[in-house]
Amino acid sequence: MRSPLEKCDFLQMAKIQGTCNEFCPNAEMKMRVRERMLHFFELKNGQKNVPGILVKEFTRSAADVKMPKGEDMRTMECLTRTVEYLLKEIVMDNRMPYRMAYDFIFDRLRAVRREIVIQMFDAQQTAKLLEPIVMFLAYSRYRLCDEPIELFDAKICDQHLQDCLTGVLRCYKTLDEDESKSRHTIRDIQRRCFIESVYQVFNLGCPESMERALTLPDHVRQDPTFKICFQMSLFYHQGNLYRVLMGLPKLPHILCALAATKLQTMRRRVLQMFTHAYNKQFDVPGSYLLRVMLIDTPEHLKQQCGHYGLEVSKEFERVPVLCSRSIVQTPRQTKVLHIPGAGSVPKAVRFNKSDFINSAETIKEQHEPFVDSKLKLVYLPEVLLLKKFV
Repeated sequence: MRSPLEKCDFLQMAKIQGTCNEFCPNAEMKMRVRERMLHFFELKNGQKNVPGILVKEFTRSAADVKMPKGEDMRTMECLTRTVEYLLKEIVMDNRMPYRMAYDFIFDRLRAVRREIVIQMFDAQQTAKLLEPIVMFLAYSRYRLCDEPIELFDAKICDQHLQDCLTGVLRCYKTLDEDESKSRHTIRDIQRRCFIESVYQVFNLGCPESMERALTLPDHVRQDPTFKICFQMSLFYHQGNLYRVLMGLPKLPHILCALAATKLQTMRRRVLQMFTHAYNKQFDVPGSYLLRVMLIDTPEHLKQQCGHYGLEVSKEFERVPVLCSRSIVQTPRQTKVLHIPGAGSVPKAVRFNKSDFINSAETIKEQHEPFVDSKLKLVYLPEVLLLKKFV
């Protein structure tokens, strides 16, 4: 049994300090060039077998693998530059479909995360590296949500996003407990508020996330964006989906995109609740459902209702759809939602509890026009690297 002093010495001996200042260690670079194991994004101008900028790839730990040496590990500064390179240059590379860029970046960021563990970085260093990874995974979760499972596995992305979020939040807790590092820059506070907001949105309605929100420092709890996210999580937990849906368009870019991945589940629940509330008694106006469920076109409303076996009226409204005041940001903004083909909005949907197909699978997530319009207004690398928040 080691004494505390011996244990500390042992950990210091086991800790590996990276000395490599290149994106890819020299030994791995030579091996991969020799074996022609280069990814498309590592080829110079896409030329076959002509190496460009190589980035260290992820390798799994195994019993027969030797302990990595210092020259095989990258320094903190190099890892930071690696993350910035991946989320600036590669994420904006349009030569191939985004799913290929995602696979490449995902693998290389896993290598970064592995080195964080091996080198036992402190909480401040770990948080700085994990925060952009969280943003990348959150964005990709929406960007690739409509891809088939053989090209993009949403569950794997969710798992890694949750792991990274947990790691960052653990770092925040350590920093809060360490009084010597309690001073943070304005940018550090902004980054933390945004990541805490991502955690709330990703774990919408989860008791653990709401419990955590109540224990956060005042500067986080008073952040306007975090307030919206926490309120949405609370409303979701209470089953008040109307408030959740009305708050969703108020979220900025990545948060709005991440929340939109839960839209189909919420739409299903709204229709299911309406079948109990209006069972064989009232017809619900189609224009109202369009607004409440954040559906952009009448065709999508018909698709939603038809998928779950609900009867849609064959009569149509010929009036514009009014938008809820809770969606608009200022009174000067228009309160009319201009929907293509507004004249074809179903006049009503009839809800019958016995007609609802409970066994029907939830409709697959899809890109939402109001989310895409937000993402088009931002320069993606700035958002992913947490240099722009709204």
